[in-house]
Amino acid sequence: MDIRKKRKTAVCWSSGKDCSLALYRLLKDNEEIACLVSMVSSKDERNHAHGIKLKILKYQAEALGLPLVLIDSEGNYEASLVAALKGLKAELGIEQVAFGSLYAKEDRKWNEEISHKAGVEPIFPAWISPEDSNELMQEFLSLGFTAYICRASSEHFDQTCPGRILDFQFYEEIRQKAICVMGEAGEYHTFVTDGPIFNKRIELLKSGVVMNSGLWSLDIQDCRLIAKNE
Repeated sequence: MDIRKKRKTAVCWSSGKDCSLALYRLLKDNEEIACLVSMVSSKDERNHAHGIKLKILKYQAEALGLPLVLIDSEGNYEASLVAALKGLKAELGIEQVAFGSLYAKEDRKWNEEISHKAGVEPIFPAWISPEDSNELMQEFLSLGFTAYICRASSEHFDQTCPGRILDFQFYEEIRQKAICVMGEAGEYHTFVTDGPIFNKRIELLKSGVVMNSGLWSLDIQDCRLIAKNE
């Protein structure tokens, strides 16, 4: 019998596959998920990680059935995140915060420092070694997640990449490139619309492709939620 005490957890949320995998593993372990946390620009009305419009991000949280806490960076990303985590600890009793980092050590180090400043424990449910990237990708696809490429580096992809579904065909294509298949170095990013952790699925209704700071980006304008049995 597992008598380990469950701890209230906040999940650092980008909208993509890595944090979705982290959330999936936490839920599988019956952890208590208090909320999703996403760093945003209230001025631009988008999240920082993937440039997703806030109204679309809110739809995604609703599809997951989880509260979404939007943290405005206000020009100081680190200070805003630390203050928000301290607030969540005081208000909701958050004890740990989960990150979707895979194997980037500097990324993990920064997340650990931020968490410790806020007085919460950092955890990394999807942490792997670089050589396990293919296995993790296969797990994500086999679990039945649906994800769209929402950002792609112009160094590795062209403008036809955003909007593509992350499936086994895309996986085989990126295996031929000299990049991490999980895009851990920012080669591409995803927006997840369905999967085993979703109560409803998301249908994208209107979007376009734009170039932004060397990234081909899927600008999702509108979507709707659909019952899983429809």
